[in-house]
Amino acid sequence: MFLIRNRVTTSRLIFSIRKYSSLESPPLVELKNNSKFSVIKPVSNLRTSSTAEFVTPPNSKLQSLIWHKPLQNVLITKKPWTPTTREAMVDFITHIHDSYPEVNIIVQRDVADEIAQDFKTTLNHDPNRPHVLYTGTEEEITTRADLLVTLGGDGTILHGVSMFGNNQVPPVLAFSLGTLGFLLPFDFKEHKEIFEKVIRSRAKCLHRTRLQCHLMKNGSKDPIVTHAMNDIFLHRGSSPHLANLDIFIDGEYLTRTIADGVTLSTPTGSTAYSLSAGGSIVSPLVPSILLTPICPRSLSFRPLILPHSSHIKIRVGSKMNQNHRNNVVNLSIDGIPQQDLQIGDEIHVINEIGTIYVDGTQLPTATINNSNSQNDSKISKKIKKSGIYCVAKTENDWTRGINELLGFNSSFRFVRRNKDSE
Repeated sequence: MFLIRNRVTTSRLIFSIRKYSSLESPPLVELKNNSKFSVIKPVSNLRTSSTAEFVTPPNSKLQSLIWHKPLQNVLITKKPWTPTTREAMVDFITHIHDSYPEVNIIVQRDVADEIAQDFKTTLNHDPNRPHVLYTGTEEEITTRADLLVTLGGDGTILHGVSMFGNNQVPPVLAFSLGTLGFLLPFDFKEHKEIFEKVIRSRAKCLHRTRLQCHLMKNGSKDPIVTHAMNDIFLHRGSSPHLANLDIFIDGEYLTRTIADGVTLSTPTGSTAYSLSAGGSIVSPLVPSILLTPICPRSLSFRPLILPHSSHIKIRVGSKMNQNHRNNVVNLSIDGIPQQDLQIGDEIHVINEIGTIYVDGTQLPTATINNSNSQNDSKISKKIKKSGIYCVAKTENDWTRGINELLGFNSSFRFVRRNKDSE
């Protein structure tokens, strides 16, 4: 279901950043395919992606996944450099090619080069039917994927989603092959049955919202816009000084926090860094934004749960007589480092579907329209095209996740001692 990262110290934070950064794709290289059982073709040969429809049944909290056009292009991504996920990917691709020959398999360039030699037979042992893998640049791949399948842990999902940047993410089908599984309702052993449900429009999805982060460098008029499925956090990093951050909500000054940093999370990210910093656990069905301080100097600064319509602005400040060169603040989004922030820089964070701007406050960009000027039908249409739809097992996946993975409200365990050892 959700991510959890046990990191509160700076060293753990740096380790986490490196961990997720390592999932980024390497530079593009020329593919070499010498296998007689597989062929690598350019993904540009495929049609552009087809959008699925999500319908909410009257007696369900999940949305039904409906394909009006047949599912055709499936993007598969995996945890890198692990034999287990490599074998699972080959098994999964072989099953799809055998059972659904009309479905095209898309992989990243490095993955294609890695697994092309692992196919041991052609389809139905026909020498004229090798396994076909499509690949190309990330931009070419993301504009053609109808479905995203991930094989690994929660970090693999974050990596797969990040490939789409600020664009619409296709439905996500995640199989557990990693160490953490908050976002992973399915074991890989179920892949045949689950994919059958997905392709036949019998699967259900949980809608997860994303945050939009607008980074404004001091004096710049062009914001850098990035989306977050999990969290956005500001941290002093290796600086010897605590970060001074001025926080505004809907144009109203809230407070200046002097702390290691602050994190803004979606409900999905509530079990990630926010939880380690003392934030609440929030169901993904609750429309909200979590504001959690990281080791604040003032113990009265407690975590906040804000409406999802909030417009949050955080500006980097400084103490008097403080050397500005030592006041760099690190910005990370879903574990991926962004540009460092200096004094005067600010971020604006809203829900992906937009917000209601109070007292004339606006985002520093003309690309986002004021939600006050939109009617209900336009907002509803935007919601359906925003966020991430993850294939789910039941409405109880979240409850099961915090019990099985977190050991929620677990009692103390008493170990019976051997009398001879006393």
